Amino acid sequence: MRILIVAGGTGGHIYPAAAIVKKLKKQNPEHQILWIGGKRKLEQKLVPQKEVKFQKIAACPFPSVFSLKIATFFVHLFLSFCQAMRYIFRFRPRVVVTMGSFHSFPVGLAAFFLGKPLILCEQNVYLSLTNRMLLPFASRIALSFPDSFNHLPFWAKKKAVITGNPVREEIIETSRKKAIEKLGLEEGKFTFLFMGGSQGADFLNQVACETLRLLEKEDKRFQFIIITGDRNYSRVKEKTDRLKLKGKVFPYLYQIDLAYAASDLVICRSGATTLAEITARGLPAILIPYPFATHNHQMKNALCMEKKGAARVIPQEKLTPSFLKGLIKKLAEDENLLSQMREKSKSKQNKQAASAIANLILHYGRSEV
Repeated sequence: MRILIVAGGTGGHIYPAAAIVKKLKKQNPEHQILWIGGKRKLEQKLVPQKEVKFQKIAACPFPSVFSLKIATFFVHLFLSFCQAMRYIFRFRPRVVVTMGSFHSFPVGLAAFFLGKPLILCEQNVYLSLTNRMLLPFASRIALSFPDSFNHLPFWAKKKAVITGNPVREEIIETSRKKAIEKLGLEEGKFTFLFMGGSQGADFLNQVACETLRLLEKEDKRFQFIIITGDRNYSRVKEKTDRLKLKGKVFPYLYQIDLAYAASDLVICRSGATTLAEITARGLPAILIPYPFATHNHQMKNALCMEKKGAARVIPQEKLTPSFLKGLIKKLAEDENLLSQMREKSKSKQNKQAASAIANLILHYGRSEV
């Protein structure tokens, strides 16, 4: 079967698409997959190009403020729509799957005009602008959160199905022993992971360094992993090298499964793919939603986790190193509470999401006439 997948921009869109590709190829290595993305370096690093054909389009994000950039946006939209029409006409996919990044709109629109079934995948509680615009043209929309139904118009609810957000198999399967060994950490120490998403987070990195300094003064039973993003790596590494606490600092960690498997607690933003990964792993979390996310969607994601009992949410404006240190110690010292959070965090849905979406793709691919 020929399948077209659209994803790009950030790991939050690319990683779930890669999990779907892997599942499709596992079910049948003969499936032919075309992946359409953008021109950022992240696509070149993360897209599994050995398993797919990869093509770039000229799409760019919709400007956040009214300016002359809007003219540029519409020029790029027209160009990317023409590119998408050409790729679909030549590749002749049976079904088109979009992951919600800004690249999805021109390709989804072209798929509709050429009569191809269109499946939208939504990672967040609140639908992305792209997915909201594509809703009228979609055959089906795969949702990660049940709460997303509340944000759908009534006529679109019949198109929706809860699948969870696909995660890579290694995130679920990697053992703690293997992870501790490969990362060079110590067995038996309480390990927490700081990370700010694929781009890093300046504020979280600053708070992480100060929190570790405070913990070092009181308790040596902790060890840490920090994923900083490229621009903050040198500064964070310099500060953490002065600490007596054991830990590892990475600008980016492609084997993120090792960090999850080694950790007892995750302190992070609340992007949808990050949450899917930590819940597939069954990890407790302290969530600091990115305050400038579109429609405050990270806060909505985080509150779903807190309501479930799997996480504690701290708004960024209330986060201080002293407060965070106290919460980490409280969780580390209360094994019953931590155990409850682990149980609440576990999501069978996210473990099965790649299979659910792959089956959805194959169903619509076979039904195309």
